[in-house]
Amino acid sequence: MLSDWLDGWALTPDGAPMHTHSSDLLPVLVGGERAMLKVARSAEEERGHRLMVWWAGEGAARVLRHEGPALLMERLDDDTPLGPLASGGQDDEATRILCRAAVRLHAPRPQAWPALPALPGWFRSLEAASAGGGLFARCWDEARALLHSAQDQCPLHGDLHHGNVLRSGERGWLAIDPKGLIGERGFDFANLLCNPTLDHARRPGRLARQASVVAAETGLERTRLLRWVAAYAGLSAAWHHEDRQTAEVWATLDIAQLALAELGVA
Repeated sequence: MLSDWLDGWALTPDGAPMHTHSSDLLPVLVGGERAMLKVARSAEEERGHRLMVWWAGEGAARVLRHEGPALLMERLDDDTPLGPLASGGQDDEATRILCRAAVRLHAPRPQAWPALPALPGWFRSLEAASAGGGLFARCWDEARALLHSAQDQCPLHGDLHHGNVLRSGERGWLAIDPKGLIGERGFDFANLLCNPTLDHARRPGRLARQASVVAAETGLERTRLLRWVAAYAGLSAAWHHEDRQTAEVWATLDIAQLALAELGVA
């Protein structure tokens, strides 16, 4: 599939191809400029392409060309990843970088939103898991209440974490690889608080501190943000449960428990 787009768009390979469960990627040159070709193999990835086009390079990598499953975008640097920055003692700075990128993504735009699924549909797995009671049920209670009182709705990245915001030497820190959803902006920040790794996210005092950093940087209400963390962590645990990833289930539920404890309802 990559070769078809190389020929059709007059691209020159500039590195080794990369493959994920849902996309094929290849560093390329177009007119002598560095770019990245990404060809989606799922409807979810194609939705993400449409959102990248809609963002028009504001807070995200600039789209150079788009057609069907194929996206050609500016190639960002990966020599200063945010995950090692966070784990190397600069967690606050990494969180602020992610927040500033997200604020740009969430900013109002004059053009109509792209057609994207609504956030409540994503929570079906948590709703199903809640039937067994326990912490899944408590997370679903938070999620249901938040979804029913949604505020500050906009197109969401849907997978905002330390590996999906990269640096451009000319344009700063920019997002890649969105899932594409419509919902309350707090959901995106809950995701980043469960990253860059589950072990890091569960460090004593880390969630409380980073929730304060996010609230200060974005203007989000800290209490509501922590409720989103509980909801998102429960959802993530439900997905891990469906994939039979037992260790990840319990680790992610630990984060939900930390959020609920910080709220005083554990």
